[in-house]
Amino acid sequence: MPNEWLWKMVEHNAATTLLKLGDWTVEPAANRLFRGDKEVRVEPKVMRVLTYLVERRGEVVSRHDLETHVWSGMIVTDDAVTNTVIKLRRALGDNARSPRYIETIAKTGYRLIAETSVAEPTAQPAPGMSVPVLGGRLGRLWRKTLVAGLGLLLGGSILWWATVPVGTPPADEAVDGVPVIAVLPFESLSADPDQDYFANGITEDLITDLSKLGGLRVVARNSAFAYRGGAEPAGEIGRQLHARYILRGSVRRAGERLRINIRLTDTEDGSNRWAERYDRKIADIFHLQDEITHHVVSALQVELSAGDRERLVRDYATNIEAYDLFLRGMDLYGRRTGEANELAKAFFERAIAIEPGFARAYAALALTHATAVVNSWGVSLDESLAQAESLTQKAMQLDDGLPQVHFAAGLVEMYRRNYAVAMDELARAIELKPSYADAHALLGWVLHFAGRPQEGLTALAQATDLNPRVPATYQLVEGALHYALEDTAEATRVLELAVGNNPSYQLVRVYLAAAYAAAGDFEEAGWQVAEVLTLNPDFSLADVERGAPIRDPDYEERFLRDLQRAGLSY
Repeated sequence: MPNEWLWKMVEHNAATTLLKLGDWTVEPAANRLFRGDKEVRVEPKVMRVLTYLVERRGEVVSRHDLETHVWSGMIVTDDAVTNTVIKLRRALGDNARSPRYIETIAKTGYRLIAETSVAEPTAQPAPGMSVPVLGGRLGRLWRKTLVAGLGLLLGGSILWWATVPVGTPPADEAVDGVPVIAVLPFESLSADPDQDYFANGITEDLITDLSKLGGLRVVARNSAFAYRGGAEPAGEIGRQLHARYILRGSVRRAGERLRINIRLTDTEDGSNRWAERYDRKIADIFHLQDEITHHVVSALQVELSAGDRERLVRDYATNIEAYDLFLRGMDLYGRRTGEANELAKAFFERAIAIEPGFARAYAALALTHATAVVNSWGVSLDESLAQAESLTQKAMQLDDGLPQVHFAAGLVEMYRRNYAVAMDELARAIELKPSYADAHALLGWVLHFAGRPQEGLTALAQATDLNPRVPATYQLVEGALHYALEDTAEATRVLELAVGNNPSYQLVRVYLAAAYAAAGDFEEAGWQVAEVLTLNPDFSLADVERGAPIRDPDYEERFLRDLQRAGLSY
């Protein structure tokens, strides 16, 4: 290897060695880079990618090589590698379209092209230098987002990433007199790790059931699932999620038997309000879920209205095999890749074949078709929307009381530019599931396209109240709404937060490019466009023009003009 000597020096003197990378000085042990009076800190994984590229300078390093040497053979997605490289480029101020440090080799990997050497120890920055921190959770790469107006809220309540807390009431207070509960992901105790999907599915169903009750506020799924496997005290989780109560549990599936341990904790004093152990046949899962829901309601002394009682009547599935296939499909769907999406379709179709009246399976299948549209996974816009619409209608015929069905219908109608109908469908979803944070957020997105951005901000505020750890998708909606209101300062602030949460979220960068161009910062706007084209080389203004469901022609013209000024072309 051409830089083997350099790499050995770094390894043997890791605590003190400084590297020169072009005009940057790199201190691997401290995970920082500095140039002149500028210092940037990066995540350890980002630094490990950089040092491995230094070791292999001038060579093409494949994604597989990076996974093997940086992630130590762990199974990771392309997203993890791509996101890490994006963060590294951002730290270096590099441009993927005209790189000075890291070159992308199409469909192969990456190559470090900058000169490298061991730096003089005197290059250490002065003490007390301010340190801008680069961070944020890694998100997934939306591989081929079709248009700027697509690519948001698909998947009901299963795809939102959590990062930034918002100002909601403290844990010891109810919201409007209504107690707040968080259902944390149940731990799978099965010997087979492939059974994790089953524990996740039970958790999802409990969240869905409890969210239907007007007398209870339920923390959104992604906020609660951020605590998977954590050991944080109940009081700390309650404080962070603004939840007075926490529901935890474990699931063990063995053959035809199912064992569930569950407890309801008051985060104010750490006491258990209720706990139970269930040992049942797996075929009793539907009755068991109903039983747990009613026990929680009773323990919290939630007064049920007639509407609540009606909504708690479970009619999801009766066949355990179909239900199992459905849960497997939902697990795959949540991975957000083209391959997983196709597999999810197959599981939903098999579930429907076994139980033709399985409304939720039809609704989920509708969302897979809509997701394929958004990501341009080998299907046409019209064909997939038609499929999604047909499946949604079928689900509605089977069970008009499913909030997920109305969510899917609202999404389809938005793309059809039937804004009023979309809003009605989302209003119905929220009526059926008052704590449906994603439905509130999608309503804000619809209002954005409908030319009612101020109302959209109100809808989004309701979503963030229900989802204390705000995902990048919500920040996208908020940023787009501020852009529509011509508040470019707030738009860029919020959209930069979204980029930090998910660096490879293409649609965020599209709106960020437009916002920077509107503010006259064409250098930053151009950088964002370059990143968009790295994520999707085929993306163009024609895609935006063709697919963004914007009602107001003046707003659409402004959006397209700003993107063109940012450097995006037809």
